[in-house]
Amino acid sequence: MFCVECGKEGKTFGGLCLDCYIKRHNFFVIPSAVEITFCKECDAYRIAGEWKRGNLWKDVEEYIKQHIKADIPYECWMDDGKIICEGSFEGKRIRIEKDVGIKEKYRLCPQCSLRKGGYFEAVIQVRGKIDSEREVDEIVKRHVNEKKSFISKKERVRGGIDYYIGNKKAARKAAQEIKDSLKGELTVSSSLVGMKDGKRIYRDTYSIRVPEYTGKFVKLNDKLYRIASYGKKVELHGVDGDILHVYKDDLKRAVWVEIEEREAEVIHEGEDTLHIMDPRDYTTHVVRKPSGWKRGKKINIVEYEGKIYAVE
Repeated sequence: MFCVECGKEGKTFGGLCLDCYIKRHNFFVIPSAVEITFCKECDAYRIAGEWKRGNLWKDVEEYIKQHIKADIPYECWMDDGKIICEGSFEGKRIRIEKDVGIKEKYRLCPQCSLRKGGYFEAVIQVRGKIDSEREVDEIVKRHVNEKKSFISKKERVRGGIDYYIGNKKAARKAAQEIKDSLKGELTVSSSLVGMKDGKRIYRDTYSIRVPEYTGKFVKLNDKLYRIASYGKKVELHGVDGDILHVYKDDLKRAVWVEIEEREAEVIHEGEDTLHIMDPRDYTTHVVRKPSGWKRGKKINIVEYEGKIYAVE
């Protein structure tokens, strides 16, 4: 058999010798370009009809790999913006390099479109004394990000803050964590807002009330307690480590005590005690170690009737 291209005698492939066949044959069909739509507002991008966030070039590589057509077994990878395919045919190494073309488009992703339109599925209402608004913000943002949702609006209102959330599940989890963190009371309600595909659509409202009593000190049964949480029952933490649960009416016989907390420096940790230095006068004291205290955490102290106590 002779090659119809160069006349070389030997085994042929479609009338061509091995070398001429390799020169003429296209072993790999690689997409000439990848169409990517970028969101105008955030870092989302759509590729192959799916909106994503993360490693753009990794997703481009995966897209190209899935759309390559090859006549031989091969390996494929990206390097410096090029797609490289490598395999072998009749013992000959076949290698193709091709620049990756990107066709760019821009529009709003579905989430940003909903957010821009003021869409929300739930509202988190936080009312009462909020020691750290930043902490509440971080809780909401974390749960929203985990559900790949968004905060449609944050609004300061009389007595607190409202968060308008695009996803009910994110709102529910965030509200529960805020309630636990602030030692508040949580109530949930739903309201009918419309119909879709014959189904009723409800919007949830999570109301968290932070009682002003939380963090206050009371004297009950001749013992000093700090109010840790205020719900159906009140949880009291004694300065001596005692924990007491009482009903709200039980506080009627308590004496409310005005005490200011201040931060102290831990200079030594014992098994059940802490050696602390009071920054007010640089005196040192040995106090009971609060059950929730961990090494490295700051410690707050109070002074009552001439004695120093550590509080959680």
